[in-house]
Amino acid sequence: MSAADSLQFRVTPHIRDACKQCLAALSKSRQKSPDLAQIVAIGTTGSTEQTTISLASVKGLSQELLKAGESNAWVHQLLRGSKIHIEQPQPTPRNPELVARLDKIKRQLEEHEYQRMTVNVMPHGFKGTELLPAVPGVRTGQASGVISMKQELRDANKTISVIINIIFSALGVGFAVGYASYTLTSELGWRVLMALGAALITILAETWLFVFSASRGQKQRLQLKPRATS
Repeated sequence: MSAADSLQFRVTPHIRDACKQCLAALSKSRQKSPDLAQIVAIGTTGSTEQTTISLASVKGLSQELLKAGESNAWVHQLLRGSKIHIEQPQPTPRNPELVARLDKIKRQLEEHEYQRMTVNVMPHGFKGTELLPAVPGVRTGQASGVISMKQELRDANKTISVIINIIFSALGVGFAVGYASYTLTSELGWRVLMALGAALITILAETWLFVFSASRGQKQRLQLKPRATS
């Protein structure tokens, strides 16, 4: 038997009637033939358990009906309206021990990912000696619970005062340069450009000085902290 002969087809009413017709024409001894077992099972009156038939059985059914004088019993005529039956693969049962190990590994990976995401986040109530990364304008070496509200407000007021100082410095320098540029040129466009350029240079210089002083203060605190703890 070839691989094609093992193909299974769905049993249609036409195939079932043909099997009954073939079964009626077969002798008792012929009905016991292993090659005609599916035909006999399908042709048995009231039998609905057999829902598929192989291509080899369909060929045998066609030969028996043609021998009995049936003219419309060719294979393609018998299979008209039928479809190839493909059995769905049964899911393999999972090993409980393997499932438990996979769940454990999954929890460990999730925990590792959580630790990686929160490695730079200081927990509430931190009391260790680790220092926070040095950031301009942010005090280091203290836990979040130790920082008082008064100190936070003092830092915010200091930052706001620096910003206001930069704005007024830029306005003052720009106005002064614009007023003094009258001695160089009387065109209003050039005077405005020189005033804006001077104001921009002032803003950049003031900002750089603020960042430099803040970073220098952070470095000094980081150098003094180990001495204090030792």
